[in-house]
Amino acid sequence: MAGVIAVLASAAACGSSKKSSSNNSATNPVTTATSSSAPIKPGGTAHVAEWPPGSSPNAIWPFMTSNQLSTQNAGQFQYFFYRPLYFVGLNDKLAVNYDMGPASQPTWSSDGLTITVPLKSTWGWSNGEKVTGQDVQFWLNMLKAEEKQSGYYSPPNQAAGVNYLPDNIKSTSVTDSSISITFDQQYNQNYIVGNALQTVTPMPLAWDVTDAKGTKGKCSTDTLTSPTLQADCDAVFKYLNAAGQDVKSFASNPLWKIVDGPWVLNSFNATSGAFTIVPNTKFTGEHKPYLNEVDFDSFQSPDAEWTVLKAGSTNPNALQIGVFPNADTPQYNGNDLQAGNPLASVGYNVEKGALLDSIGYYQVNFGSKAHGSLFKQPYFTKALQDEMDQQGAIDGPYKGWGYQTTGAVPEFPEGNTLSPAAKAAAAKYDPAEAKTVMTAHGWDLSTTPATCKSPGTGDTQCGAGINAGDKAQFTLEYPSSHPAMDTMLAAYKQAAAGAGIAVNLVTKTQNTLGSELTACSTSSPAGCQWDAILYGGWVFSLQPTTDSLLTTGAGSNIFSFSDPKFDAAVAKTIKSSDPQAWYDYESYASSISLPLIWMMNQIWPWAVAKNFHDSGQDAFQGFEPEFWYYTQ
Repeated sequence: MAGVIAVLASAAACGSSKKSSSNNSATNPVTTATSSSAPIKPGGTAHVAEWPPGSSPNAIWPFMTSNQLSTQNAGQFQYFFYRPLYFVGLNDKLAVNYDMGPASQPTWSSDGLTITVPLKSTWGWSNGEKVTGQDVQFWLNMLKAEEKQSGYYSPPNQAAGVNYLPDNIKSTSVTDSSISITFDQQYNQNYIVGNALQTVTPMPLAWDVTDAKGTKGKCSTDTLTSPTLQADCDAVFKYLNAAGQDVKSFASNPLWKIVDGPWVLNSFNATSGAFTIVPNTKFTGEHKPYLNEVDFDSFQSPDAEWTVLKAGSTNPNALQIGVFPNADTPQYNGNDLQAGNPLASVGYNVEKGALLDSIGYYQVNFGSKAHGSLFKQPYFTKALQDEMDQQGAIDGPYKGWGYQTTGAVPEFPEGNTLSPAAKAAAAKYDPAEAKTVMTAHGWDLSTTPATCKSPGTGDTQCGAGINAGDKAQFTLEYPSSHPAMDTMLAAYKQAAAGAGIAVNLVTKTQNTLGSELTACSTSSPAGCQWDAILYGGWVFSLQPTTDSLLTTGAGSNIFSFSDPKFDAAVAKTIKSSDPQAWYDYESYASSISLPLIWMMNQIWPWAVAKNFHDSGQDAFQGFEPEFWYYTQ
């Protein structure tokens, strides 16, 4: 699911990189896993560290509010039990995995307005009922009725000329074996399947209740236009939402025992957040689990997890999968992933996980009262980008485990459409160019911070809103307690000074930074105070468009960024399946001043027991334990 990820969460994907070419335009993440290909040994219990340390699921109902929507709740928990219509991103491939969910490949009407989603005849709930079109309608009805409560809802985007689920649905038609959805206009069909419908999770009709006594509700039987939809769904939402947050009853509530995924929750520790899952014996999907049980163990710190890993893979309750803390991560070696492995003697391999379909960045505030005018200048953001040595950070403090962000569309994993113009304009480390563009636009670089000596809006002047004597300086806030990040940003500060740009670095807690990230407006003057913040990054769904991040009025656009041509280019990626739409979007995005300065994507290597095979993660930080097994 597309969305902002905090710094700690963004490190949950794993992989590595080879040194880039001399122009430092890209990295080439490792794609060869080291999991054993030895014969499968069915059965057994596996112990896996919850990640990142200190996090655990807190919502089990697969209809989450905005403050519940997270990887820890979705791909690392709920998807084990309740599968969305369409599953995306397995094994590092940006594609829809039709074998992983209840829906088969859809068909479209000749006018491109109606999609028919067939439900697999073999896919059913553990209570014996089949997954039907009505189960899908149930979820859509809930979304329509509870838009203000839902973390999946995006309001209509007038600038981009598009509506989102469910506002873009004109009508639906359900049968026991399918649901047909007619939209308000033609959309990119890959976007509808891989971005919109991949958020939709069928819900069993047994969940259409209003209390613990099982009083039957009416939410599942309504249509999106039913006059009583709001009232019918409100009572069901109130009950299910409360039950879905009651961690003490996650494993005991009969509601959550009705599953259609390959697993069922066996136990949940309400204090620590640790939990265990066992195979759903009624599972009728394509991939049945090999293991008898998977225990997700909770750790409050990386050091606590590291202590358990160092004890070895043969100890009772040893971890089969854990994560190396940065301080103990071996330097990446592209020729031998096991080189320097500090856990080799106690039974662990270093292993690659998946690459997130994400972009890393720090964000600048066009609405900043102090320096917004600076950030709006394309030459200035170009200079800021030129001073960001992504590969240097990867090779240095991050020990080779990372890959670069080169533009608005991720270059890795493979599968995204990349235009020639976007490739030519890929972010690069070029301090000489940064100095040149600052000088060329009227800045005196004899001191740091540089001062504007040529105010005005001409090609060789400082730009609109910048006065003579104004200084090229701003404050960049970032999360505390990240030593590698300290090193990376200290180098960035030093590099930027060479172009006359003074970057004042300030550390704050992650939560504090999150509270500061608001848009500048008359009703929110605090949003006009921050200059630049490194909070995290953005994980895309299948189609990597920034419709909800950067378009005018988008929910996550807290940068005061607005560009009608950009909005129009984004709209094309949502409405059209023509690759030229992506080319136009990427070309324009690379030609303007965006409020994002691209940064490396930090990734972490896993420690995996040598007698254990795991499939890593999907491209959105989820786990697929049905593919895990011990080897003979």
